[in-house]
Amino acid sequence: MTTPIRKYAFINAKLRARISKLISENILQQMINAHSLDEALVILRDTPYRILDDIYRKTGDLKLGELELLKGEINLYIDIEKYIHGDTLDLVRALLTLYEIDKLKNAVRLFFDRKIRKRTIDTAALYVLRDKILYDIPVDQIINADNLEEISRALETTPYSAIIEKNSETVIRKGSLFLLEIALDHFYYKNLVSTAQKLSDRDKKDALRIIGVEIDLQNINWILRFRRFYDLSLEEVLTLIIPGGYNLGIGLLEEAYTSQNITRILHGIIKTNYPGLSTLLSSQQAESTSELLLIDRILERIMIHEIQRILSGYPFTVGIVLSYFILKKIEIIKIKAILNAKQYKISEDRIKGVL
Repeated sequence: MTTPIRKYAFINAKLRARISKLISENILQQMINAHSLDEALVILRDTPYRILDDIYRKTGDLKLGELELLKGEINLYIDIEKYIHGDTLDLVRALLTLYEIDKLKNAVRLFFDRKIRKRTIDTAALYVLRDKILYDIPVDQIINADNLEEISRALETTPYSAIIEKNSETVIRKGSLFLLEIALDHFYYKNLVSTAQKLSDRDKKDALRIIGVEIDLQNINWILRFRRFYDLSLEEVLTLIIPGGYNLGIGLLEEAYTSQNITRILHGIIKTNYPGLSTLLSSQQAESTSELLLIDRILERIMIHEIQRILSGYPFTVGIVLSYFILKKIEIIKIKAILNAKQYKISEDRIKGVL
């Protein structure tokens, strides 16, 4: 039987070296202080993100650069596959499913816009990922399909065909992809949790804790969305949320949906489970920050705290792999946010407030 040290010694050293080379706060601050999008991109020339500057100088199209960022993020997972095996490899592939589902969602949205809403989609179709991830997803065939049944048939060798078929009638009847997309997300998390359950005891504990925090984040974001944009009963909401959260059980999620102060609930979690973050939250609450932004900050700080716990603990677990992917995702989100803010000439203070 392979020991944890033998299993993770090499990948642990490799990923810790990569984590040490993540974009510094100083670089991000320089980008925020830049006077234009072009200046912000120049700052990235000496980083792994220099391709963004190359693409923008050639095309003037920031969205093409973002598509390249997405490909690079996916390649992080594919690259790691060379150094892992067995149940750890299965977990990485389960994580990759998220990107495949996003790719499928984007293709189906374009089909929906073209066929149902009668909109022009030629430009938007340029920015849909077409590279294979796990399964063959015929993006252009989906976009140009005549109906959802045709899309389901095109996906018959994938686990997504049955999900499309099951929800197709609801999509047409309600004129919305809402429940279909929720079903795809549920498939992702169910598969991810199921895969994590097959890990060794130590790996399973770390993986389920991180995945649980991620599920908390998704459920809170959904609850905010349901409350703001959809007229759903509490019973309907409880059928849509994802099981398996780490800090937010059914009772707290019910309270979050019916409450007018979700931040109070999250502060309660902080005081109970993350007392070290209390000072940070107090300083942020003193700022003139919107509830939505404050909630995002709280959830991000909880996730960072969990990653720091893993990185400072026993080094030979799957936690190092999960931590690396999450930190890279956060880094990419921040870079994209700054570049888009520069493109739309948003002030430095507003950018700092969002980040």
